Parts: sequence; C-alpha cells; structure tokens
Amino acid sequence: MSKVSEMSQALDELAAAADSLLKVTSLLREIFSAAVPAPDPQPEEEAAPAKTYTFAEVRKAFSAKSHEGFTDQVRALITRYGADKLSGVSESDYPALMADLEAIG
Repeated sequence: MSKVSEMSQALDELAAAADSLLKVTSLLREIFSAAVPAPDPQPEEEAAPAKTYTFAEVRKAFSAKSHEGFTDQVRALITRYGADKLSGVSESDYPALMADLEAIG
C-alpha cells in the first residue's frame, strides 16, 4: 500500500472516530439532562429598602460630626445638597446625605 493510500485510510478512520465521539457526546447529554433536573430559577433578591431617617436623627448626627471638629465639611455637605441650612435639605436626600456624612473624618 502506498503512503498516500495509508494516509487516506487513516483520515477516514479518524473521521469515523470523530463521528462516533459526537454520537456518544450527544447520548451522554441526553442521559444527564434527563437524570439531573434543571435547577429552579433563583428568586431575584429584593433590594433592602433604603434606611429612612427623621430630621431629628440627621440633625443629631450632623451636630455630633460638627462637635468632632468637622464644621466646615458639614457646612460644605449641606451646600452640596442645595441648601443653606440642614432643614433645607429634602427628606428624600437623607439616606445619601447620611452616607456622605459618615465619610467625613
């Protein structure tokens, strides 16, 4: 047998082996997909509601931070929220305002 014939025969056998592997892979997928139930979709995690603050809580926190020596930063923070005094800050901004206040110092 010539080298070309041997190579052709080897390639044919390789192609047949590849076909067999594809068939086995397909059968195994069918077997395992039937045997292993699909995982239940996880319920979406609900975002924790943002903490709400009363004006008294915000005022107390700002007062404490000011007494710690951060008066200028406290005033700048109030201004950043578009107010000239703490009572001028919108209640809807309190969670973000308090987070920013905690970052001072």
